[in-house]
Amino acid sequence: MKLNFLPFALVLSLASVFPAFASFSSYGIPDSADVRAELQASWLEAPLAAVRTKDAEVYDDHAGHSFKVWGEDAGSFFKLVVAPKSSMQMDYIKGGETRRLETVAYKEGTAGTWVLYRDAKSGKPSKIRIYFNADSDVYLELRNGENKTFADMVLYNCYMVRSVPLGVRFKKLYSMPFDALQSLTKKSLPWASVNVVPGQYHPVLQMAAVIRSYLPRIVYAQDAAYNEEGKLYSVQLNEPFDLSEEAIRRDPSLEAARHAVDAGSGLVLSAPGFIKWVADGIVEPATGSCTNLGKMVAPTVNYSSLGKKGVIAQSWNLSLTLDCCRNLAVDALNSRLTKRSYTYKMGARDETGVDVTVEPFVSDIVEDGELRSAGYIKDTGYSMTELKSLLYILAVTESQYIYFGAIKSYSQETASASVFNNCAVFLPYFDDNGRFDCIVFEQGKEYTLDAFIDLHGMSYVHLERVKSTDYFHPLYK
Repeated sequence: MKLNFLPFALVLSLASVFPAFASFSSYGIPDSADVRAELQASWLEAPLAAVRTKDAEVYDDHAGHSFKVWGEDAGSFFKLVVAPKSSMQMDYIKGGETRRLETVAYKEGTAGTWVLYRDAKSGKPSKIRIYFNADSDVYLELRNGENKTFADMVLYNCYMVRSVPLGVRFKKLYSMPFDALQSLTKKSLPWASVNVVPGQYHPVLQMAAVIRSYLPRIVYAQDAAYNEEGKLYSVQLNEPFDLSEEAIRRDPSLEAARHAVDAGSGLVLSAPGFIKWVADGIVEPATGSCTNLGKMVAPTVNYSSLGKKGVIAQSWNLSLTLDCCRNLAVDALNSRLTKRSYTYKMGARDETGVDVTVEPFVSDIVEDGELRSAGYIKDTGYSMTELKSLLYILAVTESQYIYFGAIKSYSQETASASVFNNCAVFLPYFDDNGRFDCIVFEQGKEYTLDAFIDLHGMSYVHLERVKSTDYFHPLYK
């Protein structure tokens, strides 16, 4: 039954948005199947000339819930949007008291939104887009091919699958329930990689909160770390870190580090030193001792002495932060084991399981179309363009893990070579509303994931998995 559509005013200071839900699918999203069946003739299959003149309408699903349908131009397409009603709660201050106001909205991209794309000139149906998660950048597209229907699953501009045949007529999808669609594609589409279950990320968020509380005490100094005895050492030389007057004359930035050491009021850390400090906060409470600085830099990449990189590696450590991240991840793994102790073996197949090597994407969406995914590259990692999508999947499939990431960039000293010269800690999670986020710490500073990717856009990142813990107690100075 169609309802009269009433406009509403938007209120600032948005506190949260959640569906005021209609009939649910087993996936937990409102399902507009009954409504779509009702409006199929008047909207979905009606001539475009007639649809373009129609005002937005609200339809009841016969269970007391409603969806709004409207049309709009979208370049070469004309979109017909069926969106569920969402409740919006906002806090506002009046007379010194904070009050909460609730209103409703129908917004494209809300979980449960169903969108039909028709050719803007001919009116021919082209594709259907279904938003099924809290993140609108995660969606399913069903394309109308020549006598076939194809499915694509998209995650942050990466195709998880592309052109999977469905074996069902395209127009049958107009009224197909979401549960039936999932059942039809349960073996052909990677639902397990996008099925978000909130509430599993307390150890991840606990570690993030502890690290964040220490950030004001961290002073960056290249090559600095605390060894297994808690003494300030050089990472590459494995000897006491030089903060002499002569060292400060050569590098005035060390003055802040010298002040922190003299005052006993701060942590002096380099990029790998920061990763070690995090690893020690995991390992020491479990074993009673910190990670070994000398073992941290043990080589994990075997460069041929006759190759170009092998010659350069004789003068420069091209894999320093990768070695550190791998070895520290193995130390964290060993701290949880009682019957076996692992070592990362250079040049051999990784038997520890710390390397992230999954390849969940077939291609990336780019401005000119799509580009085949490079996936995982041995001893290099992943393109930064796929990092957000990758961490999303890891947050779903490995819900209590964090990741040490070694960043590979072009070397300033040897422009023809790429080098692992930086590293970061990634803490991915889903909030209580099922929205993805990832906290990033690099060189003692916090970044959003988007800001981090913008900063390192042309680099690669190699990820090492580390189990998070509520018993995280890093060194305090």
